[in-house]
Amino acid sequence: MSWDYLVSTYDAVAAKYDARFSDELRDKPRDRELLEAFAATVGDPVADIGCGPGQIGAFVRERGHAVIGVDLSQQMARLANARLDAALVADMRSLPFPSGCLGAVVAFYSVIHVRRGELGSVLREFHRVLRPGGRLMMSAHEGHDEVTHDEFLGEPVRVTGTFFELDEIVGTSQAVGLEVTGAQRREPYPSEGDTVRLYVEAKKADAVS
Repeated sequence: MSWDYLVSTYDAVAAKYDARFSDELRDKPRDRELLEAFAATVGDPVADIGCGPGQIGAFVRERGHAVIGVDLSQQMARLANARLDAALVADMRSLPFPSGCLGAVVAFYSVIHVRRGELGSVLREFHRVLRPGGRLMMSAHEGHDEVTHDEFLGEPVRVTGTFFELDEIVGTSQAVGLEVTGAQRREPYPSEGDTVRLYVEAKKADAVS
């Protein structure tokens, strides 16, 4: 079964999503710490994959980076374009970037919108677009199920996500050639849903001299 309906779902809720989550990092100190450290070590350009309205990429951009957003939803990309250097409508399984052109990739809660069996191909695509030494930071919800809801942000739309185990993301990252440099879990904050949050940091191997 295709999850193509996610495009229309996020188009429909884009404005409400923006209103709800544009300031989400204010109440997430650990996320801010991780993104601060990430921004201090990466080169340009940075791609914010599954950028939504661009709130995560904007945090990185405010720390001196050129950030390009990528999202399936045209309405999300339109909102992100106001916060980032640019925003493109594209699928993370086939990114519109030449190989080895990015200094970094950030993917916060976006890999949840691919099937478990597609995680490897998505991470392989992240590896492809990173230059040698380029860095990746991603986050996800912990679990082992696919979850579908028929309502999202008060709208009668369908949304589906895959929950992952931390070892699963780490192992898949390593299998596609990424060097995992950090992996951790955190309990949800009061402002969030009740899933444990996962964070994985990785890098593409430096070029052989």
